[in-house]
Parts: sequence; C-alpha cells; structure tokens
Amino acid sequence: MKKIVMATDLSARSDRALDRAVMLACDHGAELTVVHVIDEGLPASFADAQKDTAMGIIREHIHKILLDSGLNIAIEIVFGRAYVDILEVSERLEADLLVLGVHREDAFKDMFRGTTAERVIRAGNTPILLVKDRVNAAYEKIVVGVDFSVYSRRAIEFAVQFSPDSAFHLVHAYDIPFKGFLYGPDTRREVTKQHQIEFEAMIDQEMATFVASLDSKAPVLHHAMQEGTVREVIDREVQRLKPGLLVIGTHGRTGVAHALLGSVAEDLLRTPPCDVLAVKAW
Repeated sequence: MKKIVMATDLSARSDRALDRAVMLACDHGAELTVVHVIDEGLPASFADAQKDTAMGIIREHIHKILLDSGLNIAIEIVFGRAYVDILEVSERLEADLLVLGVHREDAFKDMFRGTTAERVIRAGNTPILLVKDRVNAAYEKIVVGVDFSVYSRRAIEFAVQFSPDSAFHLVHAYDIPFKGFLYGPDTRREVTKQHQIEFEAMIDQEMATFVASLDSKAPVLHHAMQEGTVREVIDREVQRLKPGLLVIGTHGRTGVAHALLGSVAEDLLRTPPCDVLAVKAW
C-alpha cells in the first residue's frame, strides 16, 4: 500500500481508526491523508470556526501518536456531504485503503444503514477498513470468509498485502444437501455420516485448489470447514480464535447486500465482532 485515506468525524471512535491508520502507514511506508467533512449547509461563520477547531483537534491527536515515526500526514478539511467528499478525496488521491471508525458502542446498526459508512462502502471501490477496537498492536490473527469465488480470492490477496505477517484463517461454511429429508434416526445418522464424509472430502479438495490458485503467499495459512450457516460458522471461529480482523469480499454492482457472504456481509458490517476489512473484486 502506498496511499491511505482516513475519514474522521472527530469522535473517540474515530481516534481508534486514526491510530490504526497511522500504524498501517508506518508499517507500509505509505502516505496518509486525514479527511474531515463539514456540512456544506452550515452558516459560513460557523463552518469556518468548525474548520479551525477540527484542524486543531486532528493535529493535536496526530502529534500525540506520531512520536519519532517521521511519518508525514496531510490533513484535508472540506465542505460538502460526508460520503460524497470522502469518496472524492479517496479517488482523487488514488488511495489503496480507506479507513473508517465507528463512534458509539450501541450505534453499529444505525451507523451502517443509510449513513456515511454504508454509503461509502456501497458507492466506493477502494478497500475499506472499519475499525472497532482499540489499537494495541498489528493484527496477529485474521479470519477470512471464503466461498471459492473471485471475491474471496481478491479479498485474501489484498489482505495478505495489507498484513503480510499475520496468521490467516480461511473459513468456509456449508450445509449438507437434503439432510432434513432422511427418515428414521438410524437411517438419518448412517446416511448423513457417509454423506458428510464425501461432502467434506469434496470441499477439502475445493479449498486446496482455491488456496493453490492464490497469487499471494501468506506466511501462515490455515483453513477450516464447518457445517452451518455462514454467520454461525464465522461467529464460532471469531469466538474461538479471537482475531483482530475479519475480511469479507464484495462486488461492485450491488455492493455489500449481495457480497460473497450474501446478506451476512451486510449484517457483519452492521454489528462487527472486531475490525472488518471489506474488499471489492471490481
């Protein structure tokens, strides 16, 4: 990554996102631009005062976290509509990553649906990191939802470039077809067991083929397959592994609502269990 844009609303939650953006910029030697959008409908005198205040707050926080890193951070305060101008800055600078934060512990659903974060994720093509947790260190464990599609491949390859020293855990959820149509407990157990063995062997081969097709080579790569719904399986793996980051792939035509994980991706972004990285295939 060469260029990172971080959008802040000056809240404490945005400070977490700024801390993560600074860490990533330092790790990658990337240029970092912090953008804050002021509502274009405000009276001029009030807007100018808010611009000065915002610049002061951002500079103060940056000064506290930079220390001796030597990182040069640009600040852009713009007047307009939040998601439109965040995307404009990101596209104009040709950012490789856009970092956003959430600002209230109980506001994930409202924050995502119909507001700045949702619109940025739906309308933009730049990979987006949604930061929930406080920054203590680089991401050690990363969970990636996998369905063997081009969206999965793009998400993993970007994630490897994004955090090459992390341990990656690829997770695939599946259901046994027609499992509920088997009659009799003994028959159901016997047929289901054999079916599951054969089905898991097929999925295992598919996973091996998928991993082998990746252009990027993750330093540490694990993969797991579990029966159940996508959300159930991801929740179990997140609870078990306690990763710092969850990666999901999306596509550009209909956005998150029809991502590789279906509506689950949208749900995960509304109620993120940890930091979430959303990557579009195109």
